[in-house]
Amino acid sequence: MKKLLLLCMAAMFCFACSESKTVTVTVTNPLAMERSGEMVEVSMAAIASQLNLADTAQIVVLDADGKQVPYQLTYDEKVIFPATVAANGSATYKMQAGTPDVFAVKACGKYYPERLDDVAWENDLVAFRAYGPALQARGERGFGYDLFTKYNTTEPILEEMYAKELNEETIAKINELRKTDPKAAGELSRERSYHIDHGYGMDCYAVGPTLGAGVAALMVNDSIVYP
Repeated sequence: MKKLLLLCMAAMFCFACSESKTVTVTVTNPLAMERSGEMVEVSMAAIASQLNLADTAQIVVLDADGKQVPYQLTYDEKVIFPATVAANGSATYKMQAGTPDVFAVKACGKYYPERLDDVAWENDLVAFRAYGPALQARGERGFGYDLFTKYNTTEPILEEMYAKELNEETIAKINELRKTDPKAAGELSRERSYHIDHGYGMDCYAVGPTLGAGVAALMVNDSIVYP
């Protein structure tokens, strides 16, 4: 039986493969405090090798009660999942081939090249975005993080907001209406805008040449050196 010892988030864990094609991951917490919902990472290549999985095969992560635990595959081929371990204790998780359950999305993010290379991300409570070099190239000073309020929902909203705001057919219709019916054009423009609250949140923060919602910068004498 082959065992590996790794370190992650100050919690040590090791895993071993049984004859039933299940990899058991033991997460150990050496601290005198419970570690709840903290991320553990394991090499997907190591898991696939232990389970003899094909490249397209899926896995499931199970807790000690046999219930599925949400996990994600990272860009650098790690399996990450939340673990809860008692103070000075350990917890076991099992990985095996299977079809993962569908879990509610708690946090996500995306690169939006169609919107001047924004990077936007959100959790169940709030959303943010950072502006990319394409915006700076147009002469705009957008250094700070933008903030989207969020209410009446814990679901992801940014992708839908962007799709509505950037819909080319809607934009073309607004441009045509401006020639014949400015009032209707204005109404349609407001309907597509994420700067207006449509019942679940909005981009209500005008960043401009400020540091926005949480960006840090250097001060040299009385001047801000923007990031």
